[in-house]
Amino acid sequence: MKTLLTLALAATLGVSSYANASNEKALAEVRAKDNKVSVTLREGAGKVRLAILDTDGKKLHQQTLHVKNDLRVPYDLSELPEGEYMVMIESNINQPFSEKEVFTVETKSAPKALPLMAYGKVIDDESIKLTVIGLEEPGVKVQITDSNGKSLYVDKIDEPEAFTRVYNFKNIDLKDVFVKVTDKKGRVKNLYF
Repeated sequence: MKTLLTLALAATLGVSSYANASNEKALAEVRAKDNKVSVTLREGAGKVRLAILDTDGKKLHQQTLHVKNDLRVPYDLSELPEGEYMVMIESNINQPFSEKEVFTVETKSAPKALPLMAYGKVIDDESIKLTVIGLEEPGVKVQITDSNGKSLYVDKIDEPEAFTRVYNFKNIDLKDVFVKVTDKKGRVKNLYF
């Protein structure tokens, strides 16, 4: 009978400790997306040391925070070379029950933006042909100036993907004509003839 009570008591203690462990909320959470890392520190974490480390364990960044309420700390790793990095979170520093967690995050190189593809061609003594291709969004501004910077013509074109325009100039030497093409993303191409 004593053995049966002892087994029942041991089983009850085991179940209650398992339930308490699953009900505990993690004191820190790390999310990573597009070379951006978000560290969420929960209330109760106390004095926290955050560090970003490379794969050799070298500290790239470290800071200490006092967490009284839930706190989100963002990091931008886009300037770092492509590879794996570690986010180390040490909570309840200087306490006998301090906790240390290490999360691994991976950075990837962002795709490089393609240059604006704009071409100019002299058709005759008074005409130039402008061709723009590879637009991702419609909306191009064409500014035509002379060698003194005086505006000769401004054109706004809302064609998707590509377009061609012919511009005619009378009594103007085409060597003095400059064309500045700016797309909606801010990419610029300067053309000289």
